[in-house]
Amino acid sequence: MDTHVAILDVDGQEGMERRQQQLVLRERGRRIKAAAELGLARSSRGRQWGRALGRRTLVVSPEDGEVTSSSTTVGKRQAAQKKATSLEDEEEVVVEEKVALLRQLVPGGEDMAVEGLLEETADYIEALKAQVGVMRALACLLSGSGLDALMPEKAAAGLLTPEKPH
Repeated sequence: MDTHVAILDVDGQEGMERRQQQLVLRERGRRIKAAAELGLARSSRGRQWGRALGRRTLVVSPEDGEVTSSSTTVGKRQAAQKKATSLEDEEEVVVEEKVALLRQLVPGGEDMAVEGLLEETADYIEALKAQVGVMRALACLLSGSGLDALMPEKAAAGLLTPEKPH
């Protein structure tokens, strides 16, 4: 009977270690996300979305690490759908819903006029694309595959690899 108790104790210890590793990985992921958002906010050149991203607080669920926003437009959307009676009204509701969604996606977009929101959105997308490029480059460098893995056509032409001295 003592051997069974010892086996159960070992399994319990392994399970605790596995859970501890998962918590460490989840925390590391949160820190990476926070660093990426801070870098994105600092690269915004003072744009409104950058300032909003810098001061935005995210609600993180401790169980699954899911990030959610505290604002919602479900009630507004339902009210707008009830008002739509003609085809023109329905089209207007669809546009309003898409603008409301865009306001949720762009940090600081909640209080912007549509014209400013579109301008901020374009700038925000450009910054996100640049951030993705930087993160891909870092991932390639850290994985050991180097920059050649990012652009195989340039690597084949020898444009990314430094020349070796003769």
